[in-house]
Amino acid sequence: MNPPRGGRAPSRFVRGRARGGGGFRPYFYFRRNGRVIPAGGNSRHPQPASGQDPGAEPVTPRPRGWNNPRFDGNARRTRASKATSIDCSFLRPEYYVAPEDALQVRSLLVDNPRAYPGWRLYFLREEYVADSELAKRIIAVEAHFQRSPDDYSVAEISECGFFKFSSSCAQNDEQLQVVWPTLSEDMRSKPLRTLAIIGLAMHTVVVNASLDAADEAATSVLCPNVSTVEKYVPLNEAIPKVYVRPEGFVAVELMASITHVRVDSLFAVRGIVSSVGEPTYNLAWQAFRCTRCQAEQTLRQRGNFAPRPYHCLKPRCGAKDDFLALRNSPYTRLLVRQIIRLEESSLSLLTDYDNTLPGELDIELRHDLIDAVHVGQEIVVTGVLKLRELCESNDLPTTSSAAAGGDLQAYMRACSVLDARHVNREFSKFDLEAISMINAEPNSFKLLVQSLAPEVHGHELAKAACLLSLLGGTNKGSINVLLVGDPGIGKSTMLQHCAQTTERGAYINGKRGVQATNQLGITFSGRNKRVMDAGALLMANNKGHCLVDGVDKLASKQTLLLQCMQGGQLNLPLPGAFASFDTQPSIIACANPQRGQYDQGRYLLQNIRIAPALLKEYHLVYVLLDKPSTTRDVSLTEHVRALHAGSKKRAQIAARFALKAKKNDSICDETANESVPPLDEKDSIMEQDYDLDKRLEHNTLKADDELDLLPPILMKKFIAYARQNVKPELNDDAAREIKWHFLELCRRSEAEHEQSQIGLG
Repeated sequence: MNPPRGGRAPSRFVRGRARGGGGFRPYFYFRRNGRVIPAGGNSRHPQPASGQDPGAEPVTPRPRGWNNPRFDGNARRTRASKATSIDCSFLRPEYYVAPEDALQVRSLLVDNPRAYPGWRLYFLREEYVADSELAKRIIAVEAHFQRSPDDYSVAEISECGFFKFSSSCAQNDEQLQVVWPTLSEDMRSKPLRTLAIIGLAMHTVVVNASLDAADEAATSVLCPNVSTVEKYVPLNEAIPKVYVRPEGFVAVELMASITHVRVDSLFAVRGIVSSVGEPTYNLAWQAFRCTRCQAEQTLRQRGNFAPRPYHCLKPRCGAKDDFLALRNSPYTRLLVRQIIRLEESSLSLLTDYDNTLPGELDIELRHDLIDAVHVGQEIVVTGVLKLRELCESNDLPTTSSAAAGGDLQAYMRACSVLDARHVNREFSKFDLEAISMINAEPNSFKLLVQSLAPEVHGHELAKAACLLSLLGGTNKGSINVLLVGDPGIGKSTMLQHCAQTTERGAYINGKRGVQATNQLGITFSGRNKRVMDAGALLMANNKGHCLVDGVDKLASKQTLLLQCMQGGQLNLPLPGAFASFDTQPSIIACANPQRGQYDQGRYLLQNIRIAPALLKEYHLVYVLLDKPSTTRDVSLTEHVRALHAGSKKRAQIAARFALKAKKNDSICDETANESVPPLDEKDSIMEQDYDLDKRLEHNTLKADDELDLLPPILMKKFIAYARQNVKPELNDDAAREIKWHFLELCRRSEAEHEQSQIGLG
């Protein structure tokens, strides 16, 4: 735009000392982040105006700037006197940083005591006192490390930068307990200070070991460790901060029991990693060296602006500039953080996947714990409870009202991470008594089958198949079960009960369409799509169970299921990369017929919408039909009446079950004591008294067939205890019987068709 012709141009086109409106800039200003900060004022001692009471408080004129009015109440132009002093308080160094960070900048002088070269790495403000309680504890922990060289390898700790500190090792050391008897209690109540003491002791041990090794190498006659013309030997670098990974000091707790009152306390949780965020890198501390006195100081870095020291912190040194930034100093620390989300997996909770979601907690990983876990991995995390503002969360959307209101969110700063496969689950005394009572029941297998989905009447064989899949076996192989039948027969109810009683599982409702298909595999979320979320297949990995309700509705994801069931891996193509995850879950699925009701005149593949290759991967397939029968209707009526009357209620089983072991007659005596017949025997196995369905059936019409069912929480603990401690083995007689049964099935299939329809895959 050009200024108008004739006359003086508007003020916005004039620079310098123009008296216009928006184009005016003060004489003295400081520009930062696109803003102009004017001078503080034009007069330090203003005189009272004419006509004003001399005793009244003088009015300080506002500094000249954009919003400074240039006319007073009498419409007179006020001009600054040339003799007045200029307030340059805005040029002070604390204003160089952002206003919200001005009070949080800390500059520390690295004045470590001679006995502990890494004192300022662990204690920023506290001074060292020789005969204090703190110094005695550090010496005691240092002596504990020196007495246990097998448990603490100094060379490995110096290389990796962390070490594991077990509670059992600390409690077994009597000398350490004498000096520090409250070590375990202080670890739970004051974890940060306790970890600093232990870390400083190990840092001192590592530094002394490195100095001794350097002295031995320098005095060696055969191979002196000194720099020559042909060989350069670098000088001993300073040892960085050593981190402590505590183990065994606290028991695993429920996430619901953790409240904000326990901030800065140590606790442990167990769960499955449901999402993993992208690591972030920030410069936390920057070390500087004074070029005059060679003193080293470190300055905390906050935000995007990097402040520098403006004076030397060493006494009797008046240096104001010429500070050298040190990049290889241990006090120049790069803060690396990663946020993961943990989904709770506890034996004391029953999750209703249709109505509620399991407990979740955000975990902050730092330093060597970065990328130590992956999605779908079950871990045990020990850490410190912290609070943060919602605006600091990178993976969750934050509204301006939430950030302005100061809403806080609880998260845990991880101190140690353990793989849950190496940590056994703990059972209480009452749990072990109840498990022994269940095992002492004469027909415990029937009790467990009837306790699984008791609302569903009948279908004992399908329930037994689901129960055996939940129990699993000794090897890593999975047991896949498919339930096909008429709608409303109870397939979804059985799957929901299996999802509640399994030790580790995930539930997918295929009737929800696109939402269910997205929850099956790996997805990406967050603002920049940098947060990886685990699907149901990864959440049920490592001997878990993935319950799929309506597998025929997942037409677009059946290839993903087939890939997981065949190869045990889940491939993820990424732009410019390719990733694969090990997935070996047991899949229990159900499907409805295409025409609403199962047509017995058609093949199984013609009734359901499932690929043949996917159907072949299921080990057990059951067809549940709703046949009209007077006997079944009477039994169903009695079943409903028994549920409401109380004969099938889930009461206390301690009064019925004895603690002594009893004989288990889950398999009838006729077949259990009978030897396996030869393969060429004419009698078929189908003609024998081997009707497992009849023996598992519960008859409510008989007075002596009373059965108290087990609650789901007890079934979940029983299954977890069996999977953890019981290792069943298949003897030779049972293997020959299974072989004989399989050959009989092949013979019957070959007799009905020209070729056997039973494959070996």
